[in-house]
Amino acid sequence: MGAHPDLDDLAADITTHIGYVDVLAEGLGTALPHSCAQILTAQEAGEDPTASWREDVGRAQERRYRSAAPPTVGAAFVMQWYLQVVAVPAAFAAVLRDWVPDVSPEALRFDLDDVERYPVAESLGGSGIHRVPHPQMRLVEARKAYESHAMRFADSYSPGVKMGSRQRYGLVRDTWAASLDTARTSVLGEPSRLGLRESCCFLFALPGAITCSRCPRQRLR
Repeated sequence: MGAHPDLDDLAADITTHIGYVDVLAEGLGTALPHSCAQILTAQEAGEDPTASWREDVGRAQERRYRSAAPPTVGAAFVMQWYLQVVAVPAAFAAVLRDWVPDVSPEALRFDLDDVERYPVAESLGGSGIHRVPHPQMRLVEARKAYESHAMRFADSYSPGVKMGSRQRYGLVRDTWAASLDTARTSVLGEPSRLGLRESCCFLFALPGAITCSRCPRQRLR
């Protein structure tokens, strides 16, 4: 079965406006290598399917900063990047068009940059895409669809480092807020509404890295 007829246009629109990731409709060319469904199923079975991904991120950061990266950094980056795969199409679709795409684990696949290991492409599929003409209702449904997937990932994510509820579930909220803000600023030209994050990437622990302007550590200053 092919992609939904409106999915090609939606994917192309998101790609045009976001710039840093290619969003594709399911069925165009070879399937992307990483399946959200496979990752989530493995996690919920007690496995650690993102271990090699975190290790790759750690090695990339070590090359960049010439110092071993604490495992908390890779754990935070991988979780945020996975959540972005879910959040980006939901948030952008809510701003760009009348459609709420299917962002269930079964509908999403992605690919990673060869060196830095962040997502550079993702594909949309599934049967759950539907039209919601009212913009506020569409935003509510888009966020519910995102959170249904994101919370399952957050609940089962076990990266081998301590991750408290503020960090774990704050990442879920922060990723949605940032994705929606990016959609509104790039599509509608609105000013950014973002404040301090709840979660932390811990990049400040690496030599030469600084605390970002939205880091929750700014509250301590």
